[in-house]
This record gives sequence, structure tokens and C-alpha cells, in this order.
Amino acid sequence: MDRGMSIHDVFKAQGQPTVTYVKRQDGVFEKQLSNALDSKGVLCLLTGPSKTGKTTLYTQVASEKKLQVLTVRCDAGLSATELWRKALESVNFDQVSEYQKQKDRKVSSEGKISGTLGWAWLVGITGEVSTETASKVGESEIRRKILSNPSPDHIIPILKYSPYILVIEDFQYLRSEVQRHIFQQWKAFVDNEVSVIVLGTTHHAVDLAYANKDLIGRIGQVDLGTWESGDLRDIVKKGFEHLKIPVSKSVIETIAAESVGLPIITQSTCLQLLINKNFGSQNPDNYDKSISQKDAFEALHHVAVQKYNQFSAIYDRLTHGPRKKARRYNTYELVLSAFALDPLTFSLNRDDIDERLKKLPIQRAEVPPPPSVDSMLKALGGFQGTLGVELLEWHEKNQRLYILEPSFLFYLRWRKTREAPPSMKQVLTEILLKLGEIVVR
Repeated sequence: MDRGMSIHDVFKAQGQPTVTYVKRQDGVFEKQLSNALDSKGVLCLLTGPSKTGKTTLYTQVASEKKLQVLTVRCDAGLSATELWRKALESVNFDQVSEYQKQKDRKVSSEGKISGTLGWAWLVGITGEVSTETASKVGESEIRRKILSNPSPDHIIPILKYSPYILVIEDFQYLRSEVQRHIFQQWKAFVDNEVSVIVLGTTHHAVDLAYANKDLIGRIGQVDLGTWESGDLRDIVKKGFEHLKIPVSKSVIETIAAESVGLPIITQSTCLQLLINKNFGSQNPDNYDKSISQKDAFEALHHVAVQKYNQFSAIYDRLTHGPRKKARRYNTYELVLSAFALDPLTFSLNRDDIDERLKKLPIQRAEVPPPPSVDSMLKALGGFQGTLGVELLEWHEKNQRLYILEPSFLFYLRWRKTREAPPSMKQVLTEILLKLGEIVVR
């Protein structure tokens, strides 16, 4: 075993992986994002389910391009003004000055003001005060004034003349009116040839962007989706090879196949396997050097119950739906169960839902009719809001139901101790039996 690096550093369940960083599909997503940033004035949309590597992707590309990231994480209470304030508060002009020294460059904009980037330079660029006035007012006072009423006009010059790149994470959590307002403001970034990266776990950001006709042709979408098994296998192989720990192809295949397309589950399972085998011990004599399929199954179970057990309570609440005394069909339970049928999928269009419901191992009379399903889909968003969960999303325009957390299906498969990977039919039967409300054939 390589004693130079901890197993926690090799298989990183949190943070940016180094040894086990894998460029998916021969680096196609890195190339797409890099090209979009090089084009200047492009709104780079990174979309895909949760935990598919969006943050890891932009962090890697930014590092390769020697860009410093200004990250703003969104929530439901954030306004457009507060978003710009958060971005500006993260600016460190001392780092920018060091960048200028290394590049031996000065900046100017249409002759308004030149010199070292700073808060005084910024108000001169925006025309809020004259060059003479800016030089007399203290940097801290100018900073306070800018942060009291921030706007895109303040952040754009910083992004244009410094090594910063603005990244907006969790864009989908913003209120719809705030999203629309910000997308109207993106036009100024495009006009100034400043690119921005926007992350979302859903496709709504794309819908809003294309709703603004001024942005058509200036959007570079990188849709990650879940990972292919081959790329997940590379994570496993890279880590074990670096640690000089032998592992069989069957174990590698099992971990990759059971990670439901999520690299974080691959990383967590490998780490847990090594912990279970005592590879984290300081005493080499304690290592159990044989790694079996059973060890992989045990690690998968431990990851499910230790890291994703929150899905237990969420699932119980969600499947019971908004209970009514006269409710005839178990529509919520059955639609969720439909995702567990083979082939494994993380989105279903409206017709797919009906077809899968017919294949469930239940009595025909228990299959909810289309009107019942339509009613459930329409009420889904509001119902989840009352529970404080966001597991599913029904997109009316696309007529498609999305699982926002693919790790939910991983939890369903491995919440129990197993001696072999379960079939989706087996998982489905367990779900229906657990509910105790549906007659299983």
C-alpha cells in the first residue's frame, strides 16, 4: 500500500478528487465548458441531477485555465441585489493585484481610469465618481458604498479585467421572479463579452434562458447526466492502483454498476470498503489484503445506511401522499415504485409512467387510471413543499417526471444487508410489501 497518501485523500467522498479525478467520456464535458468560456460572453449552463459532478467539473476547468472562482450559492430567500452583493463581497483585490504583477500588466477601460484594480478603480470604471474623486476617497469607504447598492455594473468590470469567473450554484432554488430578473440582467454580461457559469439540478434554468430572446445563441449548455459505468470503473481502478492494493475485476464492476451513475457513491463505497478491511490502520499487519464481492456488498450497504438513511423518513412521508379518507388509489407509492423497474431510469415521460404502472406486480384493479396520475403529478410540487423535501419534479411543458436525487434509488437497493445485487423487481416487491397496503400477486 502507498503510505504517502491517506485513503481518505485518494477516495474523496467530499471535496475535489485528485488521484481519482476522471474526465468523463474522454473529457468531452471539460472541452465543452472550456470552449464556452473561451468564446467570451457565453452563459455556461451546467445542468444535471444532483451529485453528478457539476462542481467538480467547473473547479477542474477553472484550475486548468488559472481562473479564480467567485461562487454564489442560491436559496429561496435570495434577491438579485443580494446575489450581486455576495459576489462582490468575495472579491479579493489583493489577489488580483498579485495577478497583475505576475502578468506585468495594467488595466484600463476606454480611458476612464487605469492602474491597479481596486474599489476606487471600480467606481471610476462605472463612472460613479471621477478619477480624481476616486483617488481621494478611501478604499473601505468606496467598498461600503458599492455593497450598499450592488449591481451587474460593478461585477462585470471585475470579471472582464481580472482572473475571476462568476459561478452561480443551485440556481433552481431562487424564486421564479428572481430568476427571470437575473436572466434579464445577463444581457449586460453578454454585451461586455463576460462569461458566467450557472449550475442547476434541473432544466428550468435552460427554459428561462431561452425565454429571453436576447440570449439565444449565447448559451452554452453542458448537460452532465449520470455517469457511464466505464468512467466509474476508472475511479475505482485509479484509486486502488495508486494505493497498490489488488482488487478483482468483479469487485470493480460491482461497485461501478451499483453506484447508480454517481461518482460520489463510487468514491464513498471504495473508501468504506477500505475502512471495513482496516486499510486505514497505521499497522500494516492489521490489513486484510483480500477483497471479495461480499466485502463490496457490505460496503454498499454501509454507505446506504450511513450516508443516505435520511431517505427513509422522506420516502415514508412522500409515498403516503396527501391522505384522504376516500382515497382509492395508492398513486404516490406506485409512481415512485415505477422508477424501480428495469431498465433503471431517472426520468419518465407521461406515457412511460402509464406503461410502467401496468407492469407493477399488483392487482389490475389497484393500477391508478390516468386522471388519478395526472392529479398526483399536478399536486406533487406543492405537496413536497409542505414536507420540506425535493425528490421528484414534474415538468409540465416537457410532460416528464424527474428524480432529482438518483441516490434515492441507491438507497432503495442497499438499505438492507445483501449477499448479491438485488434485481429491481426484488426491490420493488420489498417496497410494496413494506407499505402493507397493496395486494402483491
